[in-house]
Amino acid sequence: MASYFRIARIRAVEATEPAMNPKQKTLDGASRRTQHTLRHALAFTIAPLALLCLIALPSAAQQPATTGRSAAARRHQQEQLTDAQADLYERWRANINLNQPAAFEAGREYVGKYPNGEYGARVRAWVEAYERAARKLQFESLLFKEKKYAAAFNLGKQVLANEPDNLRTIINLASAGYLASNAGDASSNAETLDYARRATALLEGGAKPSDWKPFTGQPDALAYLNFITGELILRETPAESVNYFRKAIASEGAVKNTPVIYSRLAAAYVASRYEPQSKEFEARFGGKEATPESKAALEEINATVDLITDAYARAVALSGTAAQYAEARARWMQELTRFYKFRNNDSADGLEAYIAGVTAKPLP
Repeated sequence: MASYFRIARIRAVEATEPAMNPKQKTLDGASRRTQHTLRHALAFTIAPLALLCLIALPSAAQQPATTGRSAAARRHQQEQLTDAQADLYERWRANINLNQPAAFEAGREYVGKYPNGEYGARVRAWVEAYERAARKLQFESLLFKEKKYAAAFNLGKQVLANEPDNLRTIINLASAGYLASNAGDASSNAETLDYARRATALLEGGAKPSDWKPFTGQPDALAYLNFITGELILRETPAESVNYFRKAIASEGAVKNTPVIYSRLAAAYVASRYEPQSKEFEARFGGKEATPESKAALEEINATVDLITDAYARAVALSGTAAQYAEARARWMQELTRFYKFRNNDSADGLEAYIAGVTAKPLP
């Protein structure tokens, strides 16, 4: 039996797992009951940026009244516009409600040609506000619609620079960074971890984003952020990763009904407990007669194997027959079978029944 402890490092730590996307975190089969909570895809219809409009904008031909006028009004009257400048200003002003893309082009041209004066300041303020709003729309489109996660992450940082305390943007940056990492670009993992922790702290402190979508509320968002944190620290601190995964599963969010988090929990158990325990067992008791001390050490390993088996069984059960998990499910099933047989005299008898009933039990 001791030779079994020479199991190579479990592949789940290194293997690329299916990404857990906050827009699609449930499956057919065992998790169908919660699918409705995750179908809140963001609508990306480009709404008119009407809030950017300046109230009571004067036309270039209008002049302020002379009676009781202020110093600002006198300066305004003194600003002389050429016909070309007045036409360009009017083209911007006339379109800010009817055709904002056209207004933006006219405004940008105006600022480029006539950057000074009261008219220039007014147009510049509108153009900059339009650019900020457009970046926010593009950021979420890249993240949720186009699924260009690395590009979304880079643009999202620009959005956050304009609004450093925007909780929705911080949450979305954590999501974009995690999804980019899962797709193979881990260059932003440290920043992503920081965003996940910042968002978690803000939510736990009572802050609320302007819009919860694609989450259903605070528990759902917190569960996803705890999953991201656990995933990003798994290699370096797997024991801490276990805590974050279990915290995510304990939340009333959709994450607990997805297979990926259980496969990652199993990997964290292997890295933090099973591997060091089995190595120590081999070093101290390998090839020797059983003693009370070796039996106690083996019982500790058995307890860890039970946790791993439970986690992998949940991953397999929740993956159902979903095509997106076909490859991962085969890997999870292979590891589950190995650990299950270790605890059952090298037999897989009863494994299918174990899988079928595991989600009805509380997490050990």
